[in-house]
Amino acid sequence: MVDRAQLQRLAQEVEVLRKRLDEINLRIEQVDTVLAEHSITDAVLEALLGHGQGTSISTHLPIGSGISLPYRHAGVDEGVALVDLGSGVFGERPWGDARTITNQRRDDIQRLRDELKQQSDQTETSLGQAAQAFNRLAETLKQQAEAEPLPPESSTEVEVSEHPSSESAPRRPRKRGMFGGDLTLDD
Repeated sequence: MVDRAQLQRLAQEVEVLRKRLDEINLRIEQVDTVLAEHSITDAVLEALLGHGQGTSISTHLPIGSGISLPYRHAGVDEGVALVDLGSGVFGERPWGDARTITNQRRDDIQRLRDELKQQSDQTETSLGQAAQAFNRLAETLKQQAEAEPLPPESSTEVEVSEHPSSESAPRRPRKRGMFGGDLTLDD
């Protein structure tokens, strides 16, 4: 016999799994944004490192609000970049070192993204299983409800509803969902 409490518990489990999946997918999107930023940084550093010896490099560095600063590197020596070393500490590093640091960070972030994707896949599988279990139990409960005869009180109430008294307006029975007042997956 299927009980409504079990069905309610499964509905809550499905809802919790849906929220967790949404949170994981949001984190994946955030990580993807950071990965894209690291790819752009690597491409810029690669271009800086790839310039011919003795030629100057010029570009514009955006500082926000639609404003860019001109940058010109003239000389044969490799330029330096300010690199966030952590905890608000910045250090000057040659472009090659900055690129190495950027690639190491990107690899670490990619591993994090892979872990999040794995969690997302596991959560999605669990969600699918819980939703299927909910649907099976709901169908079983529906079949049980259809198979059970109406209790005697219900038939009396129907008779009273069909023959209203002259003092009061006829009452319609309140429409109820398949599971009464309990929450379903549609709520």
